[in-house]
Amino acid sequence: MVSLFTLDLELIARIIAAIAAIVVAYLIGKLAESQIRKARIEAPPEIVYNIARSIKLLIIVIGVFAALSILKVDLTGLLIAAGFAGIVVGLAAQQTLGQLFAGVALIVEGRLRVGDSIRIGDDWGLVTSIGLLSTRIRLWSGEVLTIPNSDVMSSKIYNYSKSIARRSNITIGISYDSNISKAIDVIKRVLEDKELVLAVPEPTVIVDSLGDSAVLLRILFWVPTQGYWTVIREIIREIKEELEKEGIEIPYPQRVLWLKTPVKIESSDSSSNHESG
Repeated sequence: MVSLFTLDLELIARIIAAIAAIVVAYLIGKLAESQIRKARIEAPPEIVYNIARSIKLLIIVIGVFAALSILKVDLTGLLIAAGFAGIVVGLAAQQTLGQLFAGVALIVEGRLRVGDSIRIGDDWGLVTSIGLLSTRIRLWSGEVLTIPNSDVMSSKIYNYSKSIARRSNITIGISYDSNISKAIDVIKRVLEDKELVLAVPEPTVIVDSLGDSAVLLRILFWVPTQGYWTVIREIIREIKEELEKEGIEIPYPQRVLWLKTPVKIESSDSSSNHESG
């Protein structure tokens, strides 16, 4: 009876020690994760986040193995079983592993960072998070788009936050009766008066083509990436206002109709004479 009671006490002590090992490992993992996030590491936020989370999980796994060792569980068979299970899971989760490797490559390569303004295909927005499996983008329309990392890696990414300045390409039509040289001078004056339009490279205004109802002028100039759309909207408004002040017409689409057979319209006098007769 004494030996059985002693055995029960030892088992209870091992269980308590095993639970304590897991709890301590969890607390240490949380502390390590918190400290890594607070540390001043010169790396993108998404890299710091994923490193902190991986270290936390690693410490917890070590704690679980320590608990199993305290309980005197034979880890040899467990490791072999885990190896076979890993192979099976790996074959069944090839797509997930592909996303994982793509996420690691995306973070290491640095093609994107949280806060970047990007376009992928027809989707425009700001990057809100870069995880190991997927990337989230808040579209300009407000929706949150989640894209698998493998799709992100295989897509063309236009990152507008990587450059200091962006070139604008605006096309404006003026009527055929308007003075083209005068219109170009007016547009250049508007661009020169805007502080955020770069002087180098110099703004360019060219006659692009002769449209159906207007002469099309193409306006090329560079502005800082920060506040790009605000500047563009202001310039378009000011160009329209200045062209109107100078009497330069921006015409509506027009069509000229030719009738193959003319329509004969009788006058009211002939109609009245016909009725009286």
